[in-house]
Amino acid sequence: MGAIKWLRLVLVILLAALVPAILGYLLGGISGLIAVLFLIIIADWLIYWYGDRFLMKWYRARPVAESDYPYLYAVLRKLSSSAGVPVPRLALAPIGTPNLFSTGRGSGSTTIVLTYGLLRALDSEEIEGVLAHEIAHIMNGDIAIQTVVSMISGFILSVAYVLGRLFSFAFQGGKGEDPNNGFLIGILAPVAGGFLHIGLSPSREYLADEHGARISGKPLALASALLKLDKAISFRPMKGGNLATSGLFIVNPFRGNLARMVSTHPPTDERAERLLKMAEEMGVFT
Repeated sequence: MGAIKWLRLVLVILLAALVPAILGYLLGGISGLIAVLFLIIIADWLIYWYGDRFLMKWYRARPVAESDYPYLYAVLRKLSSSAGVPVPRLALAPIGTPNLFSTGRGSGSTTIVLTYGLLRALDSEEIEGVLAHEIAHIMNGDIAIQTVVSMISGFILSVAYVLGRLFSFAFQGGKGEDPNNGFLIGILAPVAGGFLHIGLSPSREYLADEHGARISGKPLALASALLKLDKAISFRPMKGGNLATSGLFIVNPFRGNLARMVSTHPPTDERAERLLKMAEEMGVFT
């Protein structure tokens, strides 16, 4: 399973490099091709080592100390000990839409980012359930792959965001449409979505749900949290974020046709149903 994940990642990297490499060759011959490949290697190196920092800046997330949120860190320590992984860092993003995601290079360098909205929307057991889900992603070796694939796809859409904003300021005085509904986004979203679907299998969410429920022993709390988040996002979807990062979040925080195009999540109802069946098998009824 682990080898397949990395093969999917390699395929995404190769496909993302294909068009720039062809353009480099057409414009500069062998010298152009070599120059482009060199730049691609540097870009991939930066994405691997610093992708988590870029993602946290996109969502204005700030690391928080244990002294500020002792309860959350106590839960993280308990769950990490049960899963046999290092305790991840914790960060908060000033976003009202309830959600969370993890980013980093692996088990020793992971940061779990929670939105302020999540802390208001979920109770303590549900928060423990979603944190266990993220710990399961760490345990399953998903974090680095999710980060790299989301960064590559996110860069594609960032080009559309930047050009769209320039057009908005030049011709509409900066009062253009929602950046996630722009013309260029509509063109490039299918490309980014293709990379996301190649690199990120929906099965990883089912596994993280299952393993997270076993780590915490609270499958019903996780099911309840997923349904709450999905309902809250339907009323208040995230705005201003990068659509290509949707695969990082526990529930897709965006809504609309383009959001569905880039989504790699299984239906939330199906995830909750699996957790309810799992609770029966575990003999958990509260």
